[in-house]
Amino acid sequence: MQKSRRPDNTTLILLGVVAVLMLLAWREGGLSLVVEGLRQGGATLVGVFPLLVAAFLVAGLTQVLLTPDLVQRWLGSAGGWRGIALASVGGALMPGGPYVYYPIAAVLLRNRASLGAMVAFVTAKNLWSVSRLPMEVALLGPYLTLVRFAATLLVPPLLGFVAELLFGRRIEAIREAIIA
Repeated sequence: MQKSRRPDNTTLILLGVVAVLMLLAWREGGLSLVVEGLRQGGATLVGVFPLLVAAFLVAGLTQVLLTPDLVQRWLGSAGGWRGIALASVGGALMPGGPYVYYPIAAVLLRNRASLGAMVAFVTAKNLWSVSRLPMEVALLGPYLTLVRFAATLLVPPLLGFVAELLFGRRIEAIREAIIA
């Protein structure tokens, strides 16, 4: 029999925020405003549900394909600059939004990737996203896109090194805090 899990602090905090927002909506517009807010939230959930399911299936398949030995060899703390550089490139090439890359980052971290590699991965996804570049060029122009990219070029690997240096010894506590 599986042990029942208590909600984690993040879940409890979010439920508290929901309660406060419901009270504010009640005060501002009564039950109809509360119901409308819940309806809109439900509609958003229905819209992103297929994406969430696909993202978590990708994360699960990633977990079985990228074994802890493989992840540790390429992205573990012994990987040093090579692991941070590889994670930076992987983040830049990762398609999709946070529903895709955060579950994958959690899987990699659980499978023994270093903290520095994961900070570089997530930072590169946000700063260097290759899939976003065509839209950025189309809307902001090639010059501004190039300036923005050049200005952020060293940020993901640098933050990966800094995170590893300052917080790398806490990696096991960080891994334990990841929602399984």
